[in-house]
Amino acid sequence: MNEAMELLPAVILLGVGLLGILAARLLKTSPIVIFIAAGLAIGPFGLGLIDENPTTVLLAQLGVVFLLFDIGLGFSLKTVRESRSDLVRLAPIQMLLCTLGFGLLLRLLGLEWPMAILLGAAAGISATAVVSATLSERNLATCPLGRSTTAVLVFQDVAGIFLLVFAASLEAGGNGLFADLGMSAGLAAVCLVAALLSGRFLIGPAFKLLSKTRNEEIFTAAALFIVLATAAATGAIGLSLTFGAFLAGMIIADTPFRSIIRTEAKPFGALLLGFFFITVGAALDWRMMLDQWAAILIALAALFILKTALSYLAALLSGWSLAGAAQLAFLIAQGSEFGLVILALPAVAAGLGELAGVLVAASALSLALTPLWSGLGLKIARAIARWKAARAEHTEPEPDGAVTAPIIVFGMTGAGRLAVDALDRFNVPVIAIDSDPDRFLHALADGYQVAFGDPSDARLMTTIGAVKARALALSVPRYEVSLELTPYVRRTYPELARFVAVDSEHERARHAALGMRPVMTRGRPEGIEFAVELLRWADVPEDRIADWVRDIAELDAERPAPAAQVA
Repeated sequence: MNEAMELLPAVILLGVGLLGILAARLLKTSPIVIFIAAGLAIGPFGLGLIDENPTTVLLAQLGVVFLLFDIGLGFSLKTVRESRSDLVRLAPIQMLLCTLGFGLLLRLLGLEWPMAILLGAAAGISATAVVSATLSERNLATCPLGRSTTAVLVFQDVAGIFLLVFAASLEAGGNGLFADLGMSAGLAAVCLVAALLSGRFLIGPAFKLLSKTRNEEIFTAAALFIVLATAAATGAIGLSLTFGAFLAGMIIADTPFRSIIRTEAKPFGALLLGFFFITVGAALDWRMMLDQWAAILIALAALFILKTALSYLAALLSGWSLAGAAQLAFLIAQGSEFGLVILALPAVAAGLGELAGVLVAASALSLALTPLWSGLGLKIARAIARWKAARAEHTEPEPDGAVTAPIIVFGMTGAGRLAVDALDRFNVPVIAIDSDPDRFLHALADGYQVAFGDPSDARLMTTIGAVKARALALSVPRYEVSLELTPYVRRTYPELARFVAVDSEHERARHAALGMRPVMTRGRPEGIEFAVELLRWADVPEDRIADWVRDIAELDAERPAPAAQVA
């Protein structure tokens, strides 16, 4: 009977977790919000079905461990190299401004500086799960906005690990805080080097050996072993379990087995993290929330408005356009999983009193309202782009003698955007133009450098440097225009290669007869074949193209359904 009673909390959490995922799908909202609401309902202040006991505490801790493991899987050395500009400029400025802004506000509300700085930094972190899902749903993961946002999320998640160390020092009474942080940083650096070396010389070869068994289940067991063993190891030397889980993800991130490990481990992590959010909700007193509803709404408004303003300023200081900065700032303005983790720490909750419940409720609501808030940001960004375009009357790029042999991409369709993303990824000079007002404005708002015009305009082609371009790539096939322009292009730009994305054999044959290079685009994501052909024309090595295609295919395969997953 005792064994059954010990198992009962896990059974209840599992049942509520399954119902929460289904409810989130039906309501098209973040599962995090549903889980917190469910915990509120079944916790000691609700129906009393669960309370704090060793089983629920362990399951909640494992949820956070798997969250950090998934974050580590996305933090490879390749990610650092490709996003170094955002990682050393945009992301640190955003975190610094938010820490100072929110920290000062909380200090004015009466909190001591250590607690105010901790919670200010926590407020600066955004919800990786919610933002990533929003980017994928809007097909923005590979565009400039998506790449920079992802880099900011990665930086924030790594900063969150050290916030947990900071919070642990506060829990211990704050004695020797800076000495603790210095010791932890030193140990973390040693562990980081050990993780990188073991990934290259131990884990990678071990997984290659396991792959010969042709048994996918063995990867699940291996992933669980690495996560728990690494977490236990860092916990044993005085660092957090979560830091070990992050290192476990990093160990695997640079191996060819990252995708299958993430696929195998994700269901465990999503469900266990759901358990954590249920326990967060269970700690809330709904009567206090009813009494404090006005304070919750004020906290929610302060979070959205102040974080949007500070993130917008950070983006502008990092060289972003007005439109792109607006969309990025609105996108990352919500609370985060890390914030909820920190607010759930006993020392933090005790130090805040009733304010802890107010902040948890405001954070949870911000996750639910992210689609609406980011949608407002998108509208504002496009309005700014429209205003700038109207002021300029026409948008033509200035001739740039430093740009040699660019590829001109016309049409910011899905195929055109992917082509620009691919060329940017490998530092191939590219000039993007579009004559469709909606596509042009949307591309500007999403962070692309794009000019308004048409390749049939000889003056525009001269201005953007078509005479020295290595190729003209049309993502929008217009046979009549191609037929009319062919004699002029052959006479004026005899060395200019012309590519065109087509989706039928009829279009392929017609454009081929004009001396163009038609590329059939029937794969996923849209235009992948078109981008590959341009990369080959730009002499990008085949192995690097293959790596890029693999990354893009992985992003496409991992695109979540709305509100379908937690992390």
